[in-house]
Amino acid sequence: MAAVGYIVGEVRTDEFTFVTSTEIAPPRLEYVVVRGIKELVGDRLREVDVLAQVSGLAISSRLYDTSMTYAEVEAILKRIGGASPPVVVGTAKVLGYLDGNVVRFPRHAAVPGTEVYLAPDDLLQRFFSRDVEGGIEIGTLINRPRVSVLLDPNGLRRHLAVIAQTGAGKSYTVGVILEKLLQMGGTIIVFDPNSDYVLMRRDERRRLTPFAKRIEVYRLPTEQRGRISDEEIGGTRRFTVQFSKLDPDEICALTGISEKASRIREAIRIACENLAGKDYTPADLCHELRQLAQSGEAMRRPPISPAIGDKEEFEAYFESQISEKAGISTDDLEAWFPRGEHKPEEAEKEAFPEDAFARGRATGPLSRPQQRANAPDVASGARGALKYIKRLERVDIWGFEDVPMDDLLRPMTLSVIDLAGIDQWIAEFIVDKVLREAWSRATIEGLPHPVFIVLEEAHNFVPGGQNVRCQCAGIIKRIASEGRKFGIFLILITQRPYRIHQDTLSQCNSQIIMRLTNPEDQRAVRMASESISEGLLADLPGLNVGEAVVLGPLVRVPVMVKVGKRLSQEGGSDIDVVEALKRARSEVVTERMEERGKDRSRTEWEEEV
Repeated sequence: MAAVGYIVGEVRTDEFTFVTSTEIAPPRLEYVVVRGIKELVGDRLREVDVLAQVSGLAISSRLYDTSMTYAEVEAILKRIGGASPPVVVGTAKVLGYLDGNVVRFPRHAAVPGTEVYLAPDDLLQRFFSRDVEGGIEIGTLINRPRVSVLLDPNGLRRHLAVIAQTGAGKSYTVGVILEKLLQMGGTIIVFDPNSDYVLMRRDERRRLTPFAKRIEVYRLPTEQRGRISDEEIGGTRRFTVQFSKLDPDEICALTGISEKASRIREAIRIACENLAGKDYTPADLCHELRQLAQSGEAMRRPPISPAIGDKEEFEAYFESQISEKAGISTDDLEAWFPRGEHKPEEAEKEAFPEDAFARGRATGPLSRPQQRANAPDVASGARGALKYIKRLERVDIWGFEDVPMDDLLRPMTLSVIDLAGIDQWIAEFIVDKVLREAWSRATIEGLPHPVFIVLEEAHNFVPGGQNVRCQCAGIIKRIASEGRKFGIFLILITQRPYRIHQDTLSQCNSQIIMRLTNPEDQRAVRMASESISEGLLADLPGLNVGEAVVLGPLVRVPVMVKVGKRLSQEGGSDIDVVEALKRARSEVVTERMEERGKDRSRTEWEEEV
């Protein structure tokens, strides 16, 4: 192999400078190798090949200095009749050397004058791809289309974050990974707010993919216009939640009822207890809350018998007949008979429904839940709860079938839950519900195989900031910190890493980072990642669409890749504005022609008349 340069100047163990020429200079990000570096391997000193990556190129001239004027340069060019030979200097970052299957960083530096060679393909293949059975082929090295990069599936045990600005290709990249992971036998649940993964049954030519039968697409009822049709998807399953299986705390969390609203939460708890054993809906719960509010109002004062004529007789009657049934003590009597005034007939007529006393006599002693239900505080809480629960009546996700966890957790199945077109608070509830069910299975029964949870727009579901409320954030944080012990692994996808909860992002030890220009996003990545260097961070704005930096346990060392071809069709793509404008212009032209035709017909008819 011919040399592409020679090391010059000061040489460090992590970086060196080399001189080359315009004809043979390796491009930026190309890989080069320095041979014959002596390192202590085991108990003996031997020569190793050190791999490095070109981080920059500079071209200068000894003849043409930056202090020269235009006229001076022009005069020299005319005098010597040609340009001065340029000086091409490159800098390279040292990546390490292979010791068996382990990458080690050198402790010795090369000497000036050492030759620099282009790294051979086979060395790069062994260096970047872990020697694992069934690795995930994500693509190739940026400057070496013949060198594929395999990701170690064990790197997903510490969770994965895919970070890129809009349009950089992050959803496409995740699609490539999911295809490989599914064919390896993975169980995958995708929460898809933008319908990016609903078309994975077919390729771009509408032919079935090899894994089409292993993909299920679940849809929530919504009237969103313009979304991908069920026919294009190839059939979908209806995703519903059985309302009667929600516990009171889940209902309160779903509707945004504060934990401090004790009366409202108690009223909802009592209403749910009264409906226990029935397959009820939000409308049924609202009806029960109205009953609680009415019965509580009816029992706000003790029913007074018109036959009792004085206060002493009433107190005796109250102690024997009312107190035990209503759960109200005699200390409350003064509230109903201030200053000794009492008019039994008028008080009963004014304060209670006509059948309140008869209903109280007929039912006999009240149970403890009924006593609580008839307390004035519960009646007030029931009235307050109604405005929250009524909101749930307008949501179409309720059905008589609950979340199909057995289907979602089947081996070698990719389940896409399409969240496009629904309100954010409902999407948060769906994510929370499914993840809590999966977490319960994992911690109580155990999972027979690993489950991968893919969360698009992750910054909306686990946001940072102390004052930002999100229903599903708690369970996502818990899975991020403890999921690897129970076989649940996260793949978080975001274009706004600075808005995501930083502790959760930092739990994703493996990262795939694509084009990123926002300084706040770059700062968030720097804080969350232990593997990214300032040099790699500086390279992020210069990445093209479909190019990425892979960090963490997925690879031996950070590597830049060109993402490979995806088998399945990508959904959720942006509209073609040019074509849309053409269609709009065409419609206007057609309307004008029709109007002119109508005007001409009307004129001919008038002339005839």
